[in-house]
Amino acid sequence: MFTPAELAPFMGAGDEVRVDSPGDLRLTAGRAKLLCNIEVDGRSRFTASAQRRPQGQEVSWGSEVEKHHPEVLPYAENSRLWDSGVMVVLGCPGPPEAFDLMLFIDAVPDELKQEERRPAFAALMKKFMESTRQQAGCGP
Repeated sequence: MFTPAELAPFMGAGDEVRVDSPGDLRLTAGRAKLLCNIEVDGRSRFTASAQRRPQGQEVSWGSEVEKHHPEVLPYAENSRLWDSGVMVVLGCPGPPEAFDLMLFIDAVPDELKQEERRPAFAALMKKFMESTRQQAGCGP
């Protein structure tokens, strides 16, 4: 889903890259969670996860997120964006039943200047949202 160029600022230097990821982003009642992790030389550099959950569950962003003075994404009301990650909860009408998608990206942005970090995460999340929404049957 993400191109090597999109992920390059998060990978850092190294010799060995290990990718642990499913082949698709389909979330169903039987497959409620997906996780993608990329390691460089044994160090986790990038994590993306998607979780399907019952609609209307309360969202807890957690103190770890809130201490980074997060912003709300301009294209997703129920979201948090900070310097090392982004999280979004989307309501999906179904079919067959309504559900929420919780999407999370966390990475090590060492290669990015401070002012480049949040825009980079926002762009990745927008692409992640579109792909996950489509494969989960969540509508446009």
